[in-house]
Amino acid sequence: MLDVCQTPRHYPRLRGANIKTFDPDKPLWTCPKCGRRFISRNLWHACGDYSVEGFLHGKGPRARELFQGFEELIAACGPYEVAPAKTRVAFMGRVRFAGVQTVSERGMTVAFALPRPVPHPRIRKVEEIIPGWFGHTMRVTSPEELDDELLGWLRESYRQMGMQGRLRKI
Repeated sequence: MLDVCQTPRHYPRLRGANIKTFDPDKPLWTCPKCGRRFISRNLWHACGDYSVEGFLHGKGPRARELFQGFEELIAACGPYEVAPAKTRVAFMGRVRFAGVQTVSERGMTVAFALPRPVPHPRIRKVEEIIPGWFGHTMRVTSPEELDDELLGWLRESYRQMGMQGRLRKI
């Protein structure tokens, strides 16, 4: 059963003067309904019983190979949690920093956040997701594309976004 917590997103807290009082070492809050963890109480999310296996249900061996290869890159960044949702699987340190949006036998669409736009032919789309933070979307069609270049972007995303390194500089 899908239950949507209705509290609005707290992005404004990351934009204004309150950012100087934000503590990136504060323990994460856990939703009592679904057990998902967040940086503050009652952030908007869809509660549900989601899993990686559910996300990959019905997918073929190539799709599973791509997903596994991406997760291996995530693991090379540091300790992480898997945060599956109905339509995607996100990866988080303290917060979500990367994810798999779609996966099929033809390829996989992945995304990650960086504090700067990366103009690169491999990246299909860059959009500012919150002021000063850019979501990058790319398509991966073969295991060979899960390479050191992508790992570098993921490591930066993990440090700056996932582990909230951007807040530690203040």
